[in-house]
Amino acid sequence: MKRNTGFYQLFLLLPVLSACSVEARQEQDGSIPASRQLPEEPTVDTAAFFAAFEQIRVLTLEENEEVITVIPIMSAGRTGELIVVDEREAQVRLYGEDGSLRTVIGRRGEGPGEFTYPVSASRTEDNRIVVGDISRITVFSPEGGFESSVGNIPMTLLIGVKDLGADRFLLLGPGRGDVDQPRFLHIWDSAAEQVERSFLPMGLPPAQRPAGRSFPQVSAVIEGDTIWAVWALSDTLYKFSRGGERLAAAAMPLPQPTGPVPVIEGVVGGREAVSGLTQVADVFLLGNGEVAVQAARSGVLGFETDLLIMDRVGQPKLQLSKSPRLLLVDGDEFYFDDPASILPNRLIVVRRRVAS
Repeated sequence: MKRNTGFYQLFLLLPVLSACSVEARQEQDGSIPASRQLPEEPTVDTAAFFAAFEQIRVLTLEENEEVITVIPIMSAGRTGELIVVDEREAQVRLYGEDGSLRTVIGRRGEGPGEFTYPVSASRTEDNRIVVGDISRITVFSPEGGFESSVGNIPMTLLIGVKDLGADRFLLLGPGRGDVDQPRFLHIWDSAAEQVERSFLPMGLPPAQRPAGRSFPQVSAVIEGDTIWAVWALSDTLYKFSRGGERLAAAAMPLPQPTGPVPVIEGVVGGREAVSGLTQVADVFLLGNGEVAVQAARSGVLGFETDLLIMDRVGQPKLQLSKSPRLLLVDGDEFYFDDPASILPNRLIVVRRRVAS
């Protein structure tokens, strides 16, 4: 079983399973053929997964004495490039599509080009690299050289950052000062150092807001003039303009619904308060215009993830419970944790099977 140490800890804010064992790292790269028999995996329904997806290749992210993959967060870069953030290692890495390591950006620290807790990295509209680091934004050149850093951004917790062009960024996470009804998306003018607009409110009744504040996970994708977004405890896919105006919303027929939010006082302090509570984690746009949404919940053995693929008005195309963790969608290719490996740097790349 692959253990995702710290997986989704940003939106669960709970302790999780320990890291992969040292023995697991003794598994040799390339020693396991793609056609091998999969072991029984209690948190992944491999039969249902491979009935829906066809494996293209196994991908191993290169490691060395200075680079070890612990918790990869991925985005697509330039053609033939993968961008990986590893929050535990405080690094951003550029890989080729074959998993070869090209560049390592940053290290742990508080100086220029260093990170405290990087949570996202992506290419900007002018091909630079922008990294979100809990409470600041750092911009690097296209090749990975440090250019600038903006600190003291108005966020309680930064989950991610997306480039909007013209020195404007979309900040993901609860905003500072939104105590009663937090909003999770913010348009930030970095030149003026001010928020132009905050939107996507939590939307919970007062009795559920103390619990809701403990789940800050939000995911967003920018597509032209549109922002698609989801929040952890909402079963709704939201559509906004690039200026933050709400355009539409669609109910998401998740494989397992989010369920009622617990009514508690203060902050969630134990696993029992959220055990079995499904939370929306990620939204991805597919090459055919459909939307993929990943959800997760805690269990005895770790985390279970579900996958929903639907059209943009909420009609389901695929509902898959207990899927592997989805890290990236690039066109019609899906990058998942390899359910046959316990190594966090081992992925599988798959495509949807065509219905016969």
